[in-house]
Amino acid sequence: MKKILFLLSLISIDQFTKYLVLKNFLIGESLNLLPILDIYLILNTGIAFSLFDEGGDLGRWLLVLLVLLVCLYLLYILVTESLNRYESLALLMILSGGVGNLLDRAFRGHVVDFISFYYESYSFYIFNFADTFITIGVFIYILDIVISKSKTNGNKVS
Repeated sequence: MKKILFLLSLISIDQFTKYLVLKNFLIGESLNLLPILDIYLILNTGIAFSLFDEGGDLGRWLLVLLVLLVCLYLLYILVTESLNRYESLALLMILSGGVGNLLDRAFRGHVVDFISFYYESYSFYIFNFADTFITIGVFIYILDIVISKSKTNGNKVS
């Protein structure tokens, strides 16, 4: 039950922040929050870093199908496999981000991105909380693998 609440909480945070930005900003409008952080509304029809954003309706629905299949697979793993708490946390974060962006793509036709980090003339890609959840989840998952491997290798007798 905790896992479901956590998953729904992350999806809700993502969708609520997107709703607030859409309600209060025009496309391309920005608001400076910090010297390195703006809210800057863009609509991304592609995937990460705007890849494949020229696919039209066919591309949109292929991405919806692909992300749906990945989300279903992650859900299957979470339900059927015996995972440690870090694996569960990582997969729940990746799943919540995937579902958040899937909802955008399926119902809006694009993903709402609005977090813009930059420093002087360098600007990082504009993203949203779903992207953040996916990134943190992947980082936790990789870190868990590295730590598990190092513990296993540390326990081997030469």
